[in-house]
Amino acid sequence: MASSTAPSAEQIQIVADQVQVHKFGGSSLADGFCYRRVARIVTEYGGASDLVVVSAAGDTTNRILAIIDAHQQAQATGDGTGIAQVLLNQLKKYQQGLIEDLLTGDRCAEILAQSNHDFARWQAWLDGKEIIERRAELLSYGELWSARLLSALLQQQGFQADYIDARTFLTADDAPEPHIRVDSSRRALLEIIAPRAGTRFVVTGFICADPDGNSLILGRNGSDYSATLIGSLIDAKQVTIWKDVAGVYSADPRKVKRVSSLASLDWQEAEELARLGSPVLHPRTFQPVNRERMVIAVRSSLKVENQQTRIGQYSDAEPQGKVLTGLGEVVLFRVDMNNAHLVEQIEALELTPLISWNEIPQQHAFYAYHQNHLDYMERWLEQLEPADRDAITPLSGYSMIALVGHRIKECAHYQTFAEELKTQTLRHFSVAPEQNSAVAILEQKLDNGLLNRVHSQLFNYRRSLGVLVVGRGNIGSAWLALFRRLRERINEQMDVRIIGILNSKRMWFDYAGLELTDWEQSFEQLARPYELSKLIPELANAPYDELVMLDLTDAVAVAQLYPSFFANGVHIISANKRGGSAEEGQYNEIRTIQHEYKREWYYNTTVGAGLPLNYALNDLRNSGDEIRSISGIFSGTMSWLFENFTPEVKFSDLVRDAKQRGLTEPDPREDLSCQDIVRKMLILAREIGLKLDWQDIDVESLLPEHLSELPLDEFMQRLDEIDTDMAALYEDAQRTGKVPRLLASFARQDDESVRARVGIEYIPEGDMLANLIPGENIFVIYTDWYHEMPLVISGPGAGKEVTAGGVQSDLNQLLSRLSHKDS
Repeated sequence: MASSTAPSAEQIQIVADQVQVHKFGGSSLADGFCYRRVARIVTEYGGASDLVVVSAAGDTTNRILAIIDAHQQAQATGDGTGIAQVLLNQLKKYQQGLIEDLLTGDRCAEILAQSNHDFARWQAWLDGKEIIERRAELLSYGELWSARLLSALLQQQGFQADYIDARTFLTADDAPEPHIRVDSSRRALLEIIAPRAGTRFVVTGFICADPDGNSLILGRNGSDYSATLIGSLIDAKQVTIWKDVAGVYSADPRKVKRVSSLASLDWQEAEELARLGSPVLHPRTFQPVNRERMVIAVRSSLKVENQQTRIGQYSDAEPQGKVLTGLGEVVLFRVDMNNAHLVEQIEALELTPLISWNEIPQQHAFYAYHQNHLDYMERWLEQLEPADRDAITPLSGYSMIALVGHRIKECAHYQTFAEELKTQTLRHFSVAPEQNSAVAILEQKLDNGLLNRVHSQLFNYRRSLGVLVVGRGNIGSAWLALFRRLRERINEQMDVRIIGILNSKRMWFDYAGLELTDWEQSFEQLARPYELSKLIPELANAPYDELVMLDLTDAVAVAQLYPSFFANGVHIISANKRGGSAEEGQYNEIRTIQHEYKREWYYNTTVGAGLPLNYALNDLRNSGDEIRSISGIFSGTMSWLFENFTPEVKFSDLVRDAKQRGLTEPDPREDLSCQDIVRKMLILAREIGLKLDWQDIDVESLLPEHLSELPLDEFMQRLDEIDTDMAALYEDAQRTGKVPRLLASFARQDDESVRARVGIEYIPEGDMLANLIPGENIFVIYTDWYHEMPLVISGPGAGKEVTAGGVQSDLNQLLSRLSHKDS
């Protein structure tokens, strides 16, 4: 527990300039995984002296309330404490399970001892051996346990941390909403934190104390309020509220499909949005804020990479409608205006109506309230004199739709909103006095179809595609450069944004889209460790109409996750051959899941780099032709090697040069063993409907067996060991005036079986196959239509630029397909 020392004026100023506040709710601390995620967030995204305000973990507060209610019920009925005892045992198991999951050694023993001491007090209260009259005293334990455990976890991870029970500094006078004693609370807090720069303090939210030390609670959304209150006490520049949503959207994403995230909101816009029933933050959260200095950032603790919404002093912004919000049910209270005293009473209520208006001819005043406030209003009505109650009539069956923004009536959104509402049956429509919302009361229940239609008209919706780039090597880097150059043309079809760049260990990710200028430097600064299997399920919640993953790797692990990508709504573009050439069972699973979830899979670059080979084969088959055989030089790498191979050049030197140029696979043995060509053969054969698997192909490898299992670095050092055999091969071919080339072929047999082979063949020096441009592929295709003279497709078959171009061609095909589907 933190101790206090009087701070100097300089220390106080440092606190104001450098310390920020972070707040995490109960759902962010629900289990051990969540605690570790919060610890990572505060250490990676916060400063070393920042304050962290926490709520009770998970459903702890509800559990405590259930124990209190069960205990009171038992006392009233004399039935003993059986249910309360069971609930208390469950709470203890949950809390101590968190401790044992997160902590080890002496630190675990210490926190468990403190926990046992706390639960011994609870047990004494339950057994009637200790009197705890204040419900707030019992409720305070939830936040205390969270703060104590999170600070211990941070200490265990090697960070300087401590926890603060807010009751030691946050003093208030008791009231339904406690009145904070600001000066004394500020002084007490600064005495604790100012002398200990470099310490992350974890502070209990939701609770404070009266001057006598009795526990008080801050009420609804008390932890959010605690965070901004503590921020105001230290004059912090920023308070970050970490929630399970990524800030504020142009509409509720649970009701409207095509929403966009908002980078900023003005204080008045945020308060109006909360008042109208879209409580990203409760209005009370804004009360203590120094609006000229502080910014509140709303971010997602579940998806840290998402765009945040910053709430601050932006009142000089242009007029704009920002958020469409609605309530499915509202209740109107019609008041007889002749009863002036009653009108005064309802307007004096702490509960502000969503909207109110007068209808003078009928002598009625109307007040609209959220359906959730009906109980409050009914209790108020019960306290009125009978004559006054008779002058108020509740009216149900209404709904509300509103547009929130700055100087709302001056913006074009207002005109569009008003025009759209003309098709509805309106009870009332008006603009708020502060000009930050236009509110309509409808004589019907609000349905999501209307919200979607109005939102689409307001915000000129364009379909969007989020792109996840897996692999930032030669091909990935080349494609990102190409995308930057073509971005304006690409975005003519859809709003296309790169949302993530991943290598095997780290990712740079942001749902709002990555800025690709100097992206390599940004990656080094902003990328963090990740697990692809855990990222994939989160992608389904991305704020895009469509998602595509570009697999620009040669990784088996990525290809094995294709079914998971498809099942989570992600299309795939592959330069990776591992999926299309997988064992037959795995390949069939990929295809089955792809078709079940109706996702697209493009992989033209897996064979022939940028050549339109797969497109040509599909066109032939779709036109009614039948492909009989394909042969040729399928590897641009091997083409480059053999076209440059002469008796004067060592083959090993050529392999090293090709690897340096980015022409080989990351491990050149994939090329030399012919495994890369076998994968291409499998992909082509399956593309034209043939059943072909690994064991069906006769393979002649160029890789000596004793070099196949070495670490890559050692293999590259011993590469010269292949030179003797390769020189002998060349000499053997030269004896008959030929040159060696690595050819592949497969053909459909009369019995529908497939004959397939890859290996060295001796080609006459004047033959077309012996005189390709180094790196060129050639595919000789015989079909029912092309049976006398084959169809020949040739061109560059290796290189990062041509492969990147092929990936872009696949992306263009996907965009065309998605645009056609949408129309």
